[in-house]
Amino acid sequence: MSSNQLKPVRTTIMIMLALLFLQYEFGMATIMSDITSISPFSFSITAFRSALDHAGVVTLIHAGFGGFLVIFSVINLILALRTKTRSIQIFGVLSFLTVLLAAHGGLRFVLSGFQDDHASHEMATNFILSFAFFFLELYYTKPASK
Repeated sequence: MSSNQLKPVRTTIMIMLALLFLQYEFGMATIMSDITSISPFSFSITAFRSALDHAGVVTLIHAGFGGFLVIFSVINLILALRTKTRSIQIFGVLSFLTVLLAAHGGLRFVLSGFQDDHASHEMATNFILSFAFFFLELYYTKPASK
């Protein structure tokens, strides 16, 4: 595949890596804000938003940014699958799945009233995996040497 055809994928990956770095910073700020626990609750948009409001602005930004990362990783997935290059497709799928699982861990953590350490661990582990998979995907989209 020509480097011109891979350019949109490379650009998307580089943007995604920058966004993941920002998400990491918001996550660290959230952890350091020492969120007080609340009672676990069932999912509803209003209850979820209320819990995030309770946790503070940084946590609200972190959660909203996480949703945006899922959407952006879908775009990357589509671009990766269209390359027809197996290694790019594999790491595109793995990147998407780990971003999705990180978001799932975040959702579970909020629904637990900020108490479920396993959900927090799911979020953190899948974050670092997604970061690694995006770097590997970027590696396989490198232009061919002349």
